[in-house]
Amino acid sequence: TLAGFHALNYGMYTLAHGYKDRGMAAYSELQQAEFAAEKIGYEATRHQREVGTGYFDLVAVTLSGGQSSTTAMSESTETAQFKAAE
Repeated sequence: TLAGFHALNYGMYTLAHGYKDRGMAAYSELQQAEFAAEKIGYEATRHQREVGTGYFDLVAVTLSGGQSSTTAMSESTETAQFKAAE
């Protein structure tokens, strides 16, 4: 949508501008804002789930007879890094 186009581009512009001035602190601030937004239903902090990685893992496991070594979710960094929002 037009709104999505503007939100995406302005968000990336803001991040790039902040990164130029503050380095990785700008990215960290973005992530902290995302984590804070979980309280109101924001879910994209768990990006692998958002893009359907679990589905493609299931397809790979099914096609390989349970022997796939290329799945992402079972050993995902997300598993160790994130806990459910309270």
